[in-house]
Amino acid sequence: MKITVLIENTGTDPLCREHGLSFYIEHDSKKYLLDAGQSEGVLQNAKSLSIDLDSVDYTILSHGHYDHANGFLSIMEQYPEHKIYASSSVFEDYYSGSGGQIHYIGLDPNLKQKKNRFFCIDQDTKLEDNVYLIPDEKMPNESAKLYRKIGDTYLVDDLSHELTLVFDTPRGLILFNSCSHLGLEPIVTSVKKKLKRPVYAYIGGLHLKSLRHPELVTGSMAKFIRDHISVVYTGHCTGHVAYQFLKAELKDQIHALTTGKTFYL
Repeated sequence: MKITVLIENTGTDPLCREHGLSFYIEHDSKKYLLDAGQSEGVLQNAKSLSIDLDSVDYTILSHGHYDHANGFLSIMEQYPEHKIYASSSVFEDYYSGSGGQIHYIGLDPNLKQKKNRFFCIDQDTKLEDNVYLIPDEKMPNESAKLYRKIGDTYLVDDLSHELTLVFDTPRGLILFNSCSHLGLEPIVTSVKKKLKRPVYAYIGGLHLKSLRHPELVTGSMAKFIRDHISVVYTGHCTGHVAYQFLKAELKDQIHALTTGKTFYL
C-alpha cells in the first residue's frame, strides 16, 4: 500500500498546506481518495505531485466537516463523473465549541446542494475484497466539543456521520480515521470486534489539539497503541504538543503526517 498525503496542516512550498486532511491511497491496483481538505489546494497539490485524480476508483468523505469536505467542490467541477461515498448525515449542520465559542464547521452550502453526487451509506459497506467503510459507533463524546444543530438547539454530536476506511491486509487491519472524534480506543476496539483481526496500522488525526493538558491523556493512549497497534501515522487535529508527548512514549511506533509525504505499509 502506497499512501500520499495531499493535504495536511504542515508542509513546505510549493505545496499548499491548510487546516485539513486528504489522502491518496494506492492498494491492490485500486486508488482511493479519502477527504479533500477545505479548498482547491487538493487539486494544486495533486498536480504538483503528478497524481492523476481522474484515475481514482473510490472517492470518500470521512465526515461532515468543512476541512475534509469543501475541497470536493473543485474536484466535482473538474471530475464530473466522481461520486463520493459518505454517511447520509454529512449534510446536517455541525458546529464546534473549540476556542470557547460555538461556530459552524459543516459543509459549504454549495456542496450540500450537490447531494446527487454522493453515494450515501449508513451501514458497514464492502468496497472491494478486504476493503470496508465502517460507520463509527453512535456515541456522543462531550469532551470533543462537537455539536449538531437541530432547529435552534445545539445537541452533542453523536458522531454517527463519521466513517473508518479499513483495509484487511496480510499484516493486519489498516485503519484510516481522519479525526478520531469518537476516540482512538473505541474506534479500534469496535473494528477489531467486527472483523476479528488485529490492527497493524492507524492513520489519521487524534483530535488532541484543543486539549489544554494533552499530557493527561497521551500516556494512556500511548499504552493502548503499544498493546494494540503496530504503527501510527498522525497529524492535523492531533496537534504538535500532543504529538511530542506521544513521540516521546512511542518512539518509532508513531510518525507525523505532513503535506506531500509518501509512505508505504
